[in-house]
Amino acid sequence: MITLGGRSFTGPFLAPVWSPAKVAGVYALMVPGWRVMTFRALHFDHSAQLSIDTVRSHPRYAEWVSIAGTEWNLYVAVHEMALSTQSERHAVERALARDYKPEFNDLQPNPETPARGPSIRTLLLAQAMRDGKNDH
Repeated sequence: MITLGGRSFTGPFLAPVWSPAKVAGVYALMVPGWRVMTFRALHFDHSAQLSIDTVRSHPRYAEWVSIAGTEWNLYVAVHEMALSTQSERHAVERALARDYKPEFNDLQPNPETPARGPSIRTLLLAQAMRDGKNDH
């Protein structure tokens, strides 16, 4: 159990073996933090039916794996919202994104600006996490 934005989330669960209940909800895609048993949210999203396929089919999934180094460093935490409407789930997602400002919450880059990958800060943090260093 983890609390994000005042809401209880189950997990975080290791993404490759995550088997959620087929209900509506909001999920947080996370990577391990600098300290043991801490996590950093990369992205918040919602779905009418939570599943690993929903996560893997996201347009930015490859970037998340790149930051984590491997799919085995990706975690999913879930706030179930059975019987919720899409607008209710979207409101929760927006509130979480506003509070946490995750790096990858822009689903679609602005078409008027050039496409960009993760920030240099994010890439350096990811490299340090993979190397086991804490020199940020």
